[in-house]
Amino acid sequence: MARTLRKTATTRKSARLRKNAGPRGAETTPDYAAHFHEAPSGYLILSPDGAILDVNETFAGWTGHRREKLLGGNVAELMPRAVQVVFASYVVPQLAVAGSVNELVADLLCKDGEYLSVLLSAVRSTRPDGGTIDRVTVVKASARRIRERELVDALEKAEAAEAARAEVEAELREKQRALEAKNRLLQEGLAEKTTENALLETVLNAADTGLLAVDAQGNAVLSNDYLSSIWPSAAGVPLGHKPDQVLAADRVTPLPKAESPVLRASSGKAFTDQQLWLGTGDKQIAVSVSASPIKANGAFSGSVLAVHEVTRLARAVAAQEEFAANLSHELRTPLTSIMGYLDLVLEDSRLAPHLRGALDVAVRNSERLFATVSGMVAVPSETSKPQRRPVNLADAVRAGITSARSKNRQVDFLTDVPVSTVVDVDPQKLSQVVGNLLVSAVQASPAGGTVYVHLWQQGQTVCLRIADTGMGSGEAEQEKAAPKFARSRRALASVTPGAGLAAAKSIIEEHGGDLTFVNNPGEGTVYRVNLPVSAEIAALNR
Repeated sequence: MARTLRKTATTRKSARLRKNAGPRGAETTPDYAAHFHEAPSGYLILSPDGAILDVNETFAGWTGHRREKLLGGNVAELMPRAVQVVFASYVVPQLAVAGSVNELVADLLCKDGEYLSVLLSAVRSTRPDGGTIDRVTVVKASARRIRERELVDALEKAEAAEAARAEVEAELREKQRALEAKNRLLQEGLAEKTTENALLETVLNAADTGLLAVDAQGNAVLSNDYLSSIWPSAAGVPLGHKPDQVLAADRVTPLPKAESPVLRASSGKAFTDQQLWLGTGDKQIAVSVSASPIKANGAFSGSVLAVHEVTRLARAVAAQEEFAANLSHELRTPLTSIMGYLDLVLEDSRLAPHLRGALDVAVRNSERLFATVSGMVAVPSETSKPQRRPVNLADAVRAGITSARSKNRQVDFLTDVPVSTVVDVDPQKLSQVVGNLLVSAVQASPAGGTVYVHLWQQGQTVCLRIADTGMGSGEAEQEKAAPKFARSRRALASVTPGAGLAAAKSIIEEHGGDLTFVNNPGEGTVYRVNLPVSAEIAALNR
């Protein structure tokens, strides 16, 4: 509608200009009405009470009202309530006192219900009749209001940005203080760690044992000086694996790569006293390696290896075993002759009873001495390896019982042995174990005593139990039974070969089993052997 009114006013102006134009088209008489209505600003002529005396087409077009409709009305009708209050409380008094008002921002209500933002300027004039009128100039302020809003928004955003900047600066200062505190803690921790590392290095290097820490991949993490002094002396053999210079305990067999101590330790295995020979020729040395896994929160993270040089000890043990073998050979030869001649004498029916009794004592003692001498070489060395194959343990037990019964026919045997119980063992060494245990039980039993033998399978374990009715021994004597060549007082009294028990225990452990014995003073001794078997053999034994 406003566009229509402006178009109409323009048409009228053109008509008036043509009407007033002279011969050459020049305007001879100014048309003030046309200027009034076609001005870019709105104009209102008001009475002091706000009545609209005149209004131009421009203002009418802005508000959407017809000019004729506005004439006679009151300007307050075009104002919202808030603007009415400002107009009545500010503009009217200002015009009465100062005669003018400059740039009052206000909103006018248009016909379509929308608001028009404007700037009002007013001046009061005296009429010829002595009355007064108010001439009001109205300028659209929409663009200005938009700019003002943009400025306000920009100001608010700037204030928000400033607040955010201040907050960020405060946060940065707080983080800086936290970083400084952490830095102090790190410096203190570093100093403490340096002290701990120096202490650890001192302790490690003071130890007379080679120490090596490896991670889960087998990489060296930590070692001490003693370890470095051991390995170079073995012709530069590394801690890893070098088959031509790392030999098993027998000093002949190259160590399989799977048995390398570092590889075993890095896989999480724990072991003790793995004996190796390192190097060749005069520089060859023997070492004993043990490993203990490191676990952090239950997870494997590495291992610590302890390496001892045992060259002198290994050579001493080898010399001891060689001496024992030579001594046994030198003793068994005359003992065999003595026992043979004693048997020949006892076969003589003319022998007096009292002499026969004395000779029987000599025979029994010579047999015990022969068993003791045989036990000296029966103790296995660290270099012996079992030659395993499937063996019927029941047959070995029955053969051992027959042999042991010949040693003392006054002892009875009560057996519970199945027809067949197969185990994967070295038959010669296992027969030695069974024979030693049965002979020990027979020799510990008094005349008329009983030896109980029970063989059975329990899951994937084959168990052998041998019990005698001898005198047994106390705890102090039991502690001496495990070491090589150690015997209890009862065994010493009856010349029972303690070396046989040590040999048996070592052989069973070589096969992955265990041998235990319980001495009950006054009641006898119970031996128990446990040997693991594979699932296939266990199924075969059922």
